[in-house]
Amino acid sequence: MKIIPAIDILDGSCVRLIKGDFGKVTKYESSPLKQSNYFKEEGFYYLHIIDLNAASTNSMDNLAIIKRIASTKGLKIQVGGGVRSMDRVDMLFNSGVDRVIVGTGAIENSYFLDQLRECNYLDKIIFALDFKVINKLPMLATHGWSVESEINLYDYLSKNNWIKNILATDISLDGTMKGPNKEIYKNIISLNTFKFIASGGIGSVNDLHYLKSIGADECVVGKAIYEKKISMMDLKNVN
Repeated sequence: MKIIPAIDILDGSCVRLIKGDFGKVTKYESSPLKQSNYFKEEGFYYLHIIDLNAASTNSMDNLAIIKRIASTKGLKIQVGGGVRSMDRVDMLFNSGVDRVIVGTGAIENSYFLDQLRECNYLDKIIFALDFKVINKLPMLATHGWSVESEINLYDYLSKNNWIKNILATDISLDGTMKGPNKEIYKNIISLNTFKFIASGGIGSVNDLHYLKSIGADECVVGKAIYEKKISMMDLKNVN
């Protein structure tokens, strides 16, 4: 299982949120660029970057930082946040991004979804299916996790079985370090039709070993790194 360290950018700073709440922001001393270089020095050459400003306001203020990270020799990045049109997808790829993460637009906009299906780089598109568990079912959330849809994650996957990569995050666990949603992730992996990237709630090496044991292809780890709950050496050993 590939471990992908996460960097969330808000107003040019490296931050983490709790459950996607912009009112619960922890700002870290290291800048996004310094943090990306640190991960590289520790032997992690693929990073997960979310532009929180773009996710909430469609701003492009952090694009210059993303371009600088993408241009770092030896690093590759996947980037998400506010990607709701093919113009934004193309712009990120042209900025040196390796994979682009789509969410809200691919859930709400059928035209955009059709464009993604027909694009030449579908294998480089990651569908971020962020969910909240309601009545024991994972219901998709959009617009930076602020809007709850009436779309069941399983139904979305069944309808769009051509998707190559999905990133599933249980919003209620993200940033809590209480562990991933084991039951739902296991159900998703059992469908076995795409590359599965786990995210949300990772707080220990045991969480990572569990995800590896059930067949997760990749795992994004964020707050547990910044809060030193998991050492970089432990992450490398899981890798």
